[in-house]
Amino acid sequence: MNNCSLFDRMIGAARDRVKASAQVSMLRRANAEKPRENPSGEDLAANGVPRAAVSFGKLPSSGEGSEKQNRDSAKISGSAASLHNKPKTVLAAAAFVALMNLPGSYAATRSTHSGETVESFDPPYFASVSGDALTAIALSPRMLKLDMNPENSIKSETGDFKPARYSFPDAHVPRSVLRRLPDIYRYDRRRDVPIVSSGGDWIIAEYFAANSHVPTARFRLLGHRVQRQEQLDRAGRTVKIVMVGWARGSDREDDEAPDLSALGEHPAWIRVFTVSRAGIRTLVALAWRRSRFTTAPQTDDVPQDSELAFGAPGGVVKWRTKSEFLKANHIDLDARSLSGR
Repeated sequence: MNNCSLFDRMIGAARDRVKASAQVSMLRRANAEKPRENPSGEDLAANGVPRAAVSFGKLPSSGEGSEKQNRDSAKISGSAASLHNKPKTVLAAAAFVALMNLPGSYAATRSTHSGETVESFDPPYFASVSGDALTAIALSPRMLKLDMNPENSIKSETGDFKPARYSFPDAHVPRSVLRRLPDIYRYDRRRDVPIVSSGGDWIIAEYFAANSHVPTARFRLLGHRVQRQEQLDRAGRTVKIVMVGWARGSDREDDEAPDLSALGEHPAWIRVFTVSRAGIRTLVALAWRRSRFTTAPQTDDVPQDSELAFGAPGGVVKWRTKSEFLKANHIDLDARSLSGR
């Protein structure tokens, strides 16, 4: 399963819930203006709305058919049509907040080719299960707040924190933890948070060992590609930063030339910084291009190893090969440490 598919499912299903709740609110208002008699004998829900009329909700879809579910919906001001006029990111953020605030208890299970998707409103989460094992869960980070830290707590346009997705690449987590979510702390786990409100695959990812709330690894990923790696000490403090992507061979971490045609004679592909206790960053190693670009590259255009030299600031070559450079600086371009390796 894609690392961020649950983010997208959560936002999509929440958007459906916002539209559904608006329709339910209108139906309830219309129903309140009508006599309570039921001359047709039609089967009514407790609130007087025909049961078929409240079955709007859809489970998250991955290209398969959806099923109708009877559920209570929160009242949302405004019409469903007006929601379509909002920017996508604002709508997604609003939909997630609405999902987090829906009242009552509800859970639904839907089978997929890779297992089941479980959707719950109380507590609110989306989970993927396979047999008796929980494989992933997306939820508000406040529900597992002991894992929150300043680096992995990203707020949306609404001011609430963006959802966290947990997966368990090297642990068997029983599905029974869904009855008591803090039990997730007892297992090795990967925690992802989307950087932008629309979800997608641009994320901050961390790895936590069982019974610990201090991450052992932290990455910024775009899909499966590492953009930034933070090497952490036992207390979770960043001691080294690895930046991946074309930039000037500069000693400033944020010196990523907006005009990639201005990268200079020997643009850097990988830059390694140590970080002092005072937060001072010092450039200590680079992988740089042996020659200037003739045409401007994209930031993440991956070079051939033969195009690169590996060494210290000032152009001093220290390592003959990429593998020697990566090993000496503990660089994890495949983010294997997010799987506990």
